[in-house]
Amino acid sequence: MTIIEAKIKGLLHGPPFHHTLYPMTEFLHKFACFDCQVAFKRQALEDASSGSAHQSDSDIIYKCPNCGHRMAFMGRNFAAPSKNDSSGWAAAKSLWEAGFRFVGNGYHDDPAFPKIKPDVNSFIEQNPEHKQRVGIKQQWKNYS
Repeated sequence: MTIIEAKIKGLLHGPPFHHTLYPMTEFLHKFACFDCQVAFKRQALEDASSGSAHQSDSDIIYKCPNCGHRMAFMGRNFAAPSKNDSSGWAAAKSLWEAGFRFVGNGYHDDPAFPKIKPDVNSFIEQNPEHKQRVGIKQQWKNYS
């Protein structure tokens, strides 16, 4: 009997069967350009096997294909606002500048990120210890 046959019959214990057949795929993370209001999924680490859903920044620098500005690392869970949602993009930019990243597995008790700009400043003030505030504070205009 082969190892695969034994796993199928439940004779061998260990990680789920599919974990032994397929190699772990790399995590893709979202990168955004706030000037062009675009986001792309990209690899964030040179060594993809060491990736984490909780990382705070990228080892790899990507430039926006439209304007050439360095793209902001947003995390795996960033859902980009639509191109014409300027309030949504302003909210995402302010959150990023304050050190918030869309990271982790989504299971935490902290409040969800605001989706519109008018709600962001009070959110930032009220959540200094938020589990997704893992990045450093920085200004987009100086980020290159």
